Amino acid sequence: MLRIDRTLPTAFDWVMLLLPWLGTNLTVLPILAAFSLWVWRKKQRPEIALQLMVTTLGSLIMNAVLKDAFSRPRPELWAHRGQYQWSAYPSGHAIVCVAVYFTIAMMLYRERRWRWPFAAASILLAVILYSRLYLGVHWPTDVIGGLLLGLVWLLATQYAFAPLRRLSFRPKRGIAVIPTDGLPLYRDDRDSSLRSE
Repeated sequence: MLRIDRTLPTAFDWVMLLLPWLGTNLTVLPILAAFSLWVWRKKQRPEIALQLMVTTLGSLIMNAVLKDAFSRPRPELWAHRGQYQWSAYPSGHAIVCVAVYFTIAMMLYRERRWRWPFAAASILLAVILYSRLYLGVHWPTDVIGGLLLGLVWLLATQYAFAPLRRLSFRPKRGIAVIPTDGLPLYRDDRDSSLRSE
């Protein structure tokens, strides 16, 4: 850590100071809570809203419990700067950046086939985690531990919510019939009745 260049130009120093706010639950939780409510109520996608909130709240709870359990002191190599709370291990920013940002990236890929969110999440992850070392609030092992825990939580939530995603994307059963008035009807495979969609 002593080899980290701490003489960055002022503009980059401000980036290192401000960008970590995008990786803390203090910022992420209220934004995603509001977004999840909107997705649930307006877009009728409760499975997306639920997964976002479980991933975010789980990251926060895991971070708080483990910090309390380990009670590792933060580095004292130079004055701490920026946003930091509790003890050092694990890095909550690392947990959030991996678990939450990559959950969002995967959702956008499934919904829109967008690949760029993975690149954006990776860049934010790299810059935010470097900033935690630059600001002197974490040891490298805090960041590595947070990365691994975030990855485990990401995989666990993806696995847990997979059945719910399959249900939400299950194709309608039946054969489409287009009548002359243009309203779609479906012939149910189980009987010969027609139902309006």
